[in-house]
Amino acid sequence: MDDRRYPVHPILGVGGIVVGRKGVLLVKRHKEPDKGRWSLPGGGVEIGETQEQALMREVREETGVESRPIQLVGTADIIIPDSAGLIEYHYIVNQYLVRALTEDTKPEVPEAEVGWFRPDALPKERMNPRVFDFLQTMNGSITSLLRESYSANEQDP
Repeated sequence: MDDRRYPVHPILGVGGIVVGRKGVLLVKRHKEPDKGRWSLPGGGVEIGETQEQALMREVREETGVESRPIQLVGTADIIIPDSAGLIEYHYIVNQYLVRALTEDTKPEVPEAEVGWFRPDALPKERMNPRVFDFLQTMNGSITSLLRESYSANEQDP
């Protein structure tokens, strides 16, 4: 049994709304919870890491994209019971707005997928509704960061 299932205490995680010139970076999960659904890149914070370091590592590992966290924008309690009512997963995930520094993607494993999505073309039907709703509430910040990314690119030689 993997050590994240049926935990004795909540697991601290980080997630990123990674924004680049191509849009918002999403990962199709290759493991539970939410296997097969598009989600934000992220994962657990390891001993000795800051949340920002963990997020940059997780984004790089899961997507191949280099990134830089900008600001903390929310916290999510993810508590998933099994069919018997026991807590199978329990995460506390701090969510960050993140600037993509590179655009080329490479999934962590062959079963995973990585994609850039315009804010108005998110794969809503293939996402956890909480993730989709969160991205909708962050639309203003995402749009501003997209504009900044385009402006910065236009100024590059």
